[in-house]
Amino acid sequence: MMSRSWRRAAAFFVCLIAVMAQSCSLLPGDATPASTATPARLAQWAAGATASSHYARPDWSPNRANGAPEITVCADDARAWASARGGGVEWIELTYTRQVIATEIAIHQTFGRGAVSRVTILDDAGNREVVWEGTDDREPCPGVLRVRVPPTAMRAGTVRIDLDESRTGTWNQIDAVELVGTP
Repeated sequence: MMSRSWRRAAAFFVCLIAVMAQSCSLLPGDATPASTATPARLAQWAAGATASSHYARPDWSPNRANGAPEITVCADDARAWASARGGGVEWIELTYTRQVIATEIAIHQTFGRGAVSRVTILDDAGNREVVWEGTDDREPCPGVLRVRVPPTAMRAGTVRIDLDESRTGTWNQIDAVELVGTP
């Protein structure tokens, strides 16, 4: 048989549950919280490229940096872009199918890593914004330099990568560059 204090406690919890259920029905409208839309994330590979120079054509040409990465080893590979001299200041500009508000740029390097010195985004009107400047890591090779883009209102369709190959004393080879952002 249940003691009087246990019956009181049970009655209290039954009342508490009833009050909570009644209170929920008093909420206005649908009590389901509204979802907040999050912007879509678009990751895309370069569709076109130009550069200050290139080692040869079609091998090592700027268009070798288009599309997804192909190279999985640290080696001189004709499927990546390489500059003509391999020891000076160079640049490559990559264009993308859709403009985005950039959040990240991933530079896939396969040889001579450590030469990237600046990353700039450009819009269709030619406006520029430097999003990273510094010293790239030399290891690992192959490796990816991931540039987190500071908040910006610019809708980028082009990425420019400046290299200072005197930092490494050899060619820097870029296999692919991914632009990530919100459309």
